Formats: sequence, structure tokens, C-alpha cells
Amino acid sequence: MGRAALLHKYYCYSHNLRHLGRHRILANVICGDEQNWRLRQIWSSARSHGFTANQGKKLCMRVGTYTGLYREFHATGTSHSRDYYEVLGLSRDASSSEIKKAYYALAKIHHPDMNKGDSDAEKRFQEIQKAYEVLKDDEKRALYDQVGPSAYEQMGSGGDAGPGFDDGGFGFPFSDLSGMWSEFKENFEFDPAENIEIPVELSFMESVKGCTKKVEYNTNVRCNLCKGTGAAPGAKAQVCKSCRGRGSTCFSKGFVSFETTCSACGGEGRVIKENCKSCYGVGTFPKLKEVEIDFPPGVKNGETLRLAGEGGAGPRGHPPGDLFVKLKVLPDPIFRRQGSDVHVDSSISFTQAILGGTVQVPTLTGHAVLKILPGTQPGQKLCLKGKGIKAHHKPPGNQVVNIRVEMPKTLTRRQRLIIEELAKEEVESETPAAAATG
Repeated sequence: MGRAALLHKYYCYSHNLRHLGRHRILANVICGDEQNWRLRQIWSSARSHGFTANQGKKLCMRVGTYTGLYREFHATGTSHSRDYYEVLGLSRDASSSEIKKAYYALAKIHHPDMNKGDSDAEKRFQEIQKAYEVLKDDEKRALYDQVGPSAYEQMGSGGDAGPGFDDGGFGFPFSDLSGMWSEFKENFEFDPAENIEIPVELSFMESVKGCTKKVEYNTNVRCNLCKGTGAAPGAKAQVCKSCRGRGSTCFSKGFVSFETTCSACGGEGRVIKENCKSCYGVGTFPKLKEVEIDFPPGVKNGETLRLAGEGGAGPRGHPPGDLFVKLKVLPDPIFRRQGSDVHVDSSISFTQAILGGTVQVPTLTGHAVLKILPGTQPGQKLCLKGKGIKAHHKPPGNQVVNIRVEMPKTLTRRQRLIIEELAKEEVESETPAAAATG
């Protein structure tokens, strides 16, 4: 597109605009505001077509005034939605665990129940909740990082991105947003309940025999006052005025129509006029939850157990999420596990290895006597069948005993004489055999 065509494309939006000079301060504010993503795109396009800085500002100002992108700004400054990262006190590269940790810490501090008499506590608490609901979801967070808080909240309220930004006609060709609108419905559906994953440590014997443990974790729990509905006691639900009870709203972008979940009612088609004063209409609130878990016998290191319905409570009566428990089995000083088999080491003397005998070895259920046959070699493996690990609905494994032969470090005079006599006999028995082969 040539420079003249680009000028005509945008100036046609604002042909009735007069008194450009009174908006000169506004143009400077807009062109330097990092939050206004769309006008920065127009600015870059204008500069790439050879516009001067002043012409680029005028172009942004005219398009912005016509499309309504300036409605959040004033000639003396800006007033836009607060950045979600700033709300939680995080940097933009914060990890999921850092986001979650910051949310629970701030929610506990600013919960209205903890700040009675503070009229702004409810507003701060809701702001923290809204920021967390977006940043905890990878897809919503990616979209938020791309468009900024103002545009994100405008889309979340069911509004269009503003006239003049369609893909065809006189609109601006935003190739960066080609996939955004197709995913709009998915990104703004009513948030499901949160699945929680926690690590739990078990000793080796606890994993083998099974055990019961109490664990604690931070999550959203159901509000006791409203029973999770989000409504004040006695309040009745009304038909949502935004979607007229359908649960979804439609908007157009160019020649294409989009249908998305109604943000006013979360797709339920009804709204509650009076919110619960305890949870402020959410139906849940963050809390430290305690659960007693029965670990079955035979669980393995790294295994994940799923506890249905023990995750975060669903908002406004929606089903709860699940709890996923990832196991870490601590090593044992005696036993080593390989599948359903358990391995132990047992040391015998060199005389036992030569003559045979018995040795007592530890097992998972106590001790057992193991017979050592004459001529047992170092590193030989002996098996105790059925003495291994019995997992759920599976036959038990075996216990494998790894034989170690201990050699004496010192000998008495008599022991030395006996061994020397033995060595002499070995040499004499090997001499005729060597002669025969020779």
C-alpha cells in the first residue's frame, strides 16, 4: 500500500474532526503509551511508509479519536486499567508458582474479613482475584501480554475491539491477531475449578505397606454462608440482561460474527442481584485445606494419585477440581526396589562360602533364615520367592539377596598355618593335572 493510500485510509475516518491543535498534548500521551497496542501498530505502519514523527502523531490522533481508542485518556494524563502484574507485585516473567504464591499471600492480607472497617478492602480483594484468574491461565495470560489490560478487559466485557479495525474494507490489517478471534470464545469461558498438584514424601516402608497421612495445601474452598452459589441468603437469580438468558453474546468484526460466553453471567444465563457478603459473589475463597489420604500398598516413587473433587472449589456452585498427589519415596538404607522385587545385601564369611551354612537376612515382614550352599560365590544372587512387594491386585514379587563374601583382614597363627596347608594341597593337586595336560 502506498503512502497516499494509507493516508486516505485513515483520514477518511476523521474527515469531520476539527480543531486538531487542542489535541496535540493528547497525541503525545497516546503515542508514548505502551499500553495502547493498536495505536502503536498504526504508528509503526505510518513510520515505515515514510511519515514524519509529527505526521504519525496526527494520524494516530485522528484514527484514535474516530474509533474511540482515546476514550480512556485525557489531555493532562492517562487513566487506564491497572496492570495485573502490578496488582500481584510480580514481574512479567513470573512463574506459575510465583503467581499462585503471591495471590494467596495478598488474598489473606486483603480479605475483607481481615480488614473490617476498611471500605476499600473489598475493592482490593476483587482486583487481586481478577488479576489471578487471568495470570494463572496460560492462554489468557498470553493474550493479556499481547493486548494489555485495557484491551483485554474491553474484550472480556463482550465489546468489540473498536470500529475501524476490521480485517477488510477500511480496517487496519492486524496480522498479529489472526488467531486471536478464533480462540476468543475458549479464552473467555467461565473459569473451571482449579486442579491442584502437591508433592508428598513417603518412607520406603510406608510406600510398601501403605499408610494414611494428612496433607495441607492452599486452594479455593466453598463459601459456607452461600453454599457456593455466590448469592446472599434468600436472594433469587434473575435472567441476565446482557445475553437475555442465552448464556452467550454475539459481536461482529468486519463481515464475520462471533459468539462468546456471556461475561456478565459466565454462561449461566442468569445473574444474582445480591451477592454473598462473605465471598462477594464468587462462591469460593482461598483457604488452607486439610485432607486425609489413604495411600495403598505398593505405590512407587514418581507415581501420581488422583483424588476426585478434592481440588479447588468450583465458582458459583460449579463442580470442584481434582487433587493430584505426586509421590516421592525416600531411599531406604537396607532395601532397594526394582519393580515388584526388593533387593538386599547379605555378607557371609569366606568359610561359609566354602563350607556352606545359614545366614539371617532382613525382609519386609521381619527376618528370614537363608541357606548358603557350599561353594557360594561373591556376587551370587539368592532368591526368596514371594517376599517382595505386593501391589494392589498384583501377586507379590521376590526378594533378591546379593551375597558378599567378607575376607578376614588379620589371621591368628593357627589360622595362617591351616590356610597355608590348604594352599599347599591346592598346588599339589594342580601339579598332576598340569603334567597330564602337558
